[in-house]
Amino acid sequence: MNGQLWVTDSLGGYLANPTLSKKLRLFASPEMRFRQFVGLKEAFGMHKDDTKIFDKVTAISTAGGTLIETDTMPEHNFTVNRGSITITEYGNSVPYTGKLEALSEFDVDNTCQKVLRKDQVSVIDKAVAAQFQASDAKYVCLTTTSGTLTTNGTAGGTAGCNLNDYHVKQIVDQLRKWNVPNVDGDNYVSVGSVNALRGLRDDDKWLDASKYGKPERLFSHEVGKHYSARFVEENNSLSNVLGGSYGEAVFFGDDAVMEAVAIPEEVRAKIPTDYGRSKGVAWYFLGGWQIVWQYADDSEQHIIHVTSL
Repeated sequence: MNGQLWVTDSLGGYLANPTLSKKLRLFASPEMRFRQFVGLKEAFGMHKDDTKIFDKVTAISTAGGTLIETDTMPEHNFTVNRGSITITEYGNSVPYTGKLEALSEFDVDNTCQKVLRKDQVSVIDKAVAAQFQASDAKYVCLTTTSGTLTTNGTAGGTAGCNLNDYHVKQIVDQLRKWNVPNVDGDNYVSVGSVNALRGLRDDDKWLDASKYGKPERLFSHEVGKHYSARFVEENNSLSNVLGGSYGEAVFFGDDAVMEAVAIPEEVRAKIPTDYGRSKGVAWYFLGGWQIVWQYADDSEQHIIHVTSL
């Protein structure tokens, strides 16, 4: 069987040893950055098909204005577009033998759960990040004082520098021009890789998160603020090697990505087989995510993806 075994040291035998440290070390892993910004979370539940439909209402076709007393009231319309979320299964498991559980000095089931929870966090947050990265609006930092924005889903050049004051202002101003609503009422949010935020952290105008917000009011892993954008550092999904050594990021406002959940993420124990000799534990999730607005469908976009060819 694939899984944890007593007979193989690296697969479990090492968990019992007369000189073994009583502290079990686990590998380093990322934590969720993107999922905290998923909006319109819907718990659709089970027995409702594998596709969830949501409606998107555009602005009115023609703006209103002044009226003349003898004229009739103008009449215009808005358009309703539809999007969909596909419900998908996610999961992973670690089987182990009854012999390993009986002889190990550590709680094998608990250890497996810890490892699986780390895997769950990484897998789910990458799936959410993929929707933020799917934005049709692509911005490339060409030089420290020039960038290019496209809205056809293809980057308009190769990155030549990291984010800096110039690029943040260009991106935030564009979100304002598009009338994208703020995330917290005053600011947009950016999730960026370590390299993407390096240039900003070296800027004198950078405001460290510890100087403006109480921990309970900060987003998870929020590191600072610059020009009406709050920044979260990410180390799981975004690249640090655009154009060779530059970082990837996304900037967004409210109503950016939608989540649908049929079965929330959970840890499951395998029903023992072979008279209790074969056991296991798994994590499982049934749901999905979908970017809400796209230029190709709605002529509207709430996310700008900082990337490169």
